[in-house]
Amino acid sequence: MVTIIYVCTGNKYDQWWVDNLNHMIKKNCDDIDYEISGITDGEGSVYDKLKIFKRFKENKQYIFFDLDVVIRSNIKTLLRKNFTVIKAWWRQPAHTPLNSSIISWVGDLSHIYDKFYQDEDYSRVKYWRGIDEFIYREIDYQTYDKVCWSWMFDRKELNYPVCLFNQSFESMRSCEWAQKYLLLE
Repeated sequence: MVTIIYVCTGNKYDQWWVDNLNHMIKKNCDDIDYEISGITDGEGSVYDKLKIFKRFKENKQYIFFDLDVVIRSNIKTLLRKNFTVIKAWWRQPAHTPLNSSIISWVGDLSHIYDKFYQDEDYSRVKYWRGIDEFIYREIDYQTYDKVCWSWMFDRKELNYPVCLFNQSFESMRSCEWAQKYLLLE
């Protein structure tokens, strides 16, 4: 059993985004036995994503997706035993070469949450740009090969299982090529 995880806190995303993730998984992953579960309590910041490591820590397969992704094909190849995040190959590294829009692991990684929150004020100041830099500088991780692309850097449909919309989430619902993957309203 694979647990597919999302975070929907604050007021940035409404129920359509959660329903859409479920729709894309159902459409593309009929050979995976899965359940979908999420974090819905929080302040609505990127730091809420760290709660996934505190809540989901059984000896099970987990995969996390941001809600602003388009899943184009089967995600089975994205499942990893070791803590794995995306290497943002489409851009210069800047403060971090990582992107946490997709994360996969098996088992208890609550130490990630605990490390950040052992001194929350310090962590939020030091990693004010978000958790990707925190993971890059503080946590042992592995990265995926090229399994996705960022719409912000290439707006054409490319041949990867997932497209990340990140800070352009408003554009996802109006992107012409993405319509065939999304839940129609």
